[in-house]
Amino acid sequence: MLFIFILLVLFVYQQTPKKSLGRWLTLGYTSFLYLGTTIFLYNQQKIDLSDWRSYFLLQFNEENSGRISLLAGLVTFALVFLFWKLFSKGYVKKNYQYSRKNWIIYSVAVLLIFSGFLAYSSSRYAMKGIDNTSFDQILFTMTQPIRGSDSGQIINYIIDPLLEALLITVPLVTLLYFATTCSFKFGSRYLQRSPHFSTKKVVFVGLIGLVFGIFLSGKEMGYADIKAFYFEHTNLYDKYYVDPQEVDLEFPEKKQNLVYIFLESMESSYFSKELGGIQEHNLLPNFADLAQNEGINFSNSNKLGGMLQIPGANQTASSMVAQTSGLPLRPSTSLNSSESSEENSAEYFPGAYSLGEILDEEGYNQALLMGSEAEFAGRDKYFSQHGDYDIRDYHWAVETGRIPEDYYVWWGYEDRKLVDYAKETLNELSQEEEPFNLTMLTVDTHFEDGYATEDTPDLFGDQYSNVIHDSDKQISQLLEWMKEQPFYEDTTVVLVGDHLTMDSDFFDSVDPNYQRSVFNLFLNTDKQNVRNRNRQFSAVDMFPTTLSALGVEVPEDRMGLGVNLFSSQPTLTEQLGCDRFQNELMKKSDFYNEKLMQTKEEDEQRE
Repeated sequence: MLFIFILLVLFVYQQTPKKSLGRWLTLGYTSFLYLGTTIFLYNQQKIDLSDWRSYFLLQFNEENSGRISLLAGLVTFALVFLFWKLFSKGYVKKNYQYSRKNWIIYSVAVLLIFSGFLAYSSSRYAMKGIDNTSFDQILFTMTQPIRGSDSGQIINYIIDPLLEALLITVPLVTLLYFATTCSFKFGSRYLQRSPHFSTKKVVFVGLIGLVFGIFLSGKEMGYADIKAFYFEHTNLYDKYYVDPQEVDLEFPEKKQNLVYIFLESMESSYFSKELGGIQEHNLLPNFADLAQNEGINFSNSNKLGGMLQIPGANQTASSMVAQTSGLPLRPSTSLNSSESSEENSAEYFPGAYSLGEILDEEGYNQALLMGSEAEFAGRDKYFSQHGDYDIRDYHWAVETGRIPEDYYVWWGYEDRKLVDYAKETLNELSQEEEPFNLTMLTVDTHFEDGYATEDTPDLFGDQYSNVIHDSDKQISQLLEWMKEQPFYEDTTVVLVGDHLTMDSDFFDSVDPNYQRSVFNLFLNTDKQNVRNRNRQFSAVDMFPTTLSALGVEVPEDRMGLGVNLFSSQPTLTEQLGCDRFQNELMKKSDFYNEKLMQTKEEDEQRE
């Protein structure tokens, strides 16, 4: 790549006038066009950008880095050579100089065009580059601060949709500039003799670019979802929502402890085909053994399976909320995801009443443990305001000296450390007289390809498969340790995925008729003769089901939009059908916006 780049630079340097602004502008333009195109195409072909050979050598192997570099170089050379010939032969001649006002209007048009194509490229990246993405998920992510996110995801965004938008915009606005400053002739005939800058025409071109980009963006995300989210209304909450504060829960005399482990991107599809998954080799042997011989796995099939993903519970933060409150989390400014120093003073999902609040009122000591930064997507606010959890995240590990201040891998620190800190936290909580709830979140299995350490065995020749298998091993080792502790007899354990994986290429060859599902497993409950096969359920059903697993009597077996899976009651997914339930969740709800997303004071002011 760099060899071709040097040749291009030498060509431009020799053909342009010395000590001229045009030389440096042409060099910058050529450099961006070639390097930007090459890096973008490298990324599309998943060529390792950290491999020095991709930059210094022309490799004509299966990665095609040499062909990409050569093709991008030839195209860039052809364009630069064409423009140089046109200018040198007098076919294109600059006759008009922009005024300050012209530059401002031109800049506005450039910004409009760029915004349109950035909307398109971002939508394409989200819908095709990230698996299992929906419109509401994109909107939720856009409303959250980037603080606490993985830096790798930010880099991927820069070299994919952002770079793509620039590569589309720069040639278009270059043509717009020439069209408004240069004369053009073909042979002896002038196509444009006297260029004229028209404010209306330039702004109109900018608006056309913006509208066209937004049109393409809507096509990528799905007009039906956009229409439902913004313009259609549902009475789902008015009809089916059960306020948990009005449910007369009855706890057992001896309260069970709870260990609730959110497993990042953990799907039941990781099981072998014989067990209900789609893998040739079972990536979750320990979870499979526990599900078959010890615990209860609620499944969407007659084999091992799980829950169906729904809008408002399709990424980590929203799924954690849905599973602990029985409510999907719709994008809203009412989430108050401020990055200010007083961010926890704002109320997060004020109308929700969660598992954490119920257990807090029952005297439980509660902790939230994760290896990432809890403030990402407002998770710290939700768990501190809805249950007064002791937040033990990446910052806690740094502040307590468990990891160095400059230690940061993946999303914070890896799951091997998380498991060690979980043991410390459990020992600490179990020393208290009160029952406890430890909620924790793993992260190694996050897309893209997961995080492999030196201790991750290479058993499958694929990093993501190796990381998934290793996560199964690590959590199972934690469970084995727990079983040796005195507190385990009085502890219910819930293992559950947060959402389907978003890894873009892990399921390239999956059967389109296979229904992917999110893994779940309940351990150490007193439940017998449970109808756990061929169930249709979602994240909201985990809320009352978890309480029931703790031995709590749940009258009518409904809380929020969730249904106790240990009961004989049908879930809303079963009652309405999966497609209809999901469609209704995409729609606007006055009940949701006014009763659940607003504080009581705001509701009273509205009335």
